[in-house]
Amino acid sequence: MSAPRPWARWCLVPCLVLTAALSACGSSVPATAYGDEALVDTPGQRLAALSLLDSRVNAIGYRLVTANVELCPETGPATGLLLHAESQYSDYLRTAARERWSLDGDLPGVAAVAPDSPAARAGLKAGDLLLSVNGQPFDLGHVDEPAAFDGLAANIDRLDAALADGPVRLAVRRAGTEREVVVSPITACAYVFQVDPSTDLNALADGHRVYISSALVAFAEIDDDLAVVLGHEMAHNVLKHRQFFDQRGVARSLLGNFGNAPWELRAAENDADRVGLFLMARAGYDPTRGLVFWEALVQRNPDLRLGSWGHPGTGTRRRTFEAALDEIRSQQASDQVPTPF
Repeated sequence: MSAPRPWARWCLVPCLVLTAALSACGSSVPATAYGDEALVDTPGQRLAALSLLDSRVNAIGYRLVTANVELCPETGPATGLLLHAESQYSDYLRTAARERWSLDGDLPGVAAVAPDSPAARAGLKAGDLLLSVNGQPFDLGHVDEPAAFDGLAANIDRLDAALADGPVRLAVRRAGTEREVVVSPITACAYVFQVDPSTDLNALADGHRVYISSALVAFAEIDDDLAVVLGHEMAHNVLKHRQFFDQRGVARSLLGNFGNAPWELRAAENDADRVGLFLMARAGYDPTRGLVFWEALVQRNPDLRLGSWGHPGTGTRRRTFEAALDEIRSQQASDQVPTPF
């Protein structure tokens, strides 16, 4: 696991129940980060490609956090919304983003809505612009300034605070027409899923959020495979691995992962492999894809076969996956909901 790229850090959302599209990057991000390089030459094409990746991660993440609420140490209200704003986009993408989604300044725009979520049941759609919550207008902010996330983050905080008290009334603009909808949140795991535009095949968890590179989302062509990755990273949060390793604060700050015992890091990865399969199975995804996807990833990057300082090799992962699958099948055969502990 590695840290988010410095250029992307200001895009990360510090909220519990909503995510914001991490697509404010400019032309400095190679086209290959978005999937097929031949199809993402223009800002509009890049946004279209990234929108598909964001929507997949949002939908799968929503299923994971709602299906596993009983296992999560941290919970909160969930809506299924993925939000973004004009102000978070760089000059390279801003005009295309404004035209594609009718965005305006810091006002929260709907980038995606998870299927069968409270937002979907309220009738919200991608392209809607949120104007107010419970009669309190969101701040428009200052237009034509350099890309920044603070304005949208403040508006999301306002929405989060309202949702914590129950159903909310949202004033929404769609195709120039204003309407009001009521969104009734449900309780879910309080983890945010974030797409990081990057050519690296990488994902990580920080205890509250799950980050996944756009290249890895594109590599996981079917949703069950993407659920393998997101379930594994979410398992790190469920198991509080970041908190455990951060107790070694001085060593970690000086040496990174080399400040931790490698066998403890590998044990954490094994636990996340195992628990991640349970999380995805409980959300209705096929846990047998765990081993299949891992072997496909090893074929793409043979260096993964032998493992590394803190990551187990293929043989250990295979045994972990197979043992977890046996547990899941045994519990399902007894009409039990798969439960890892």
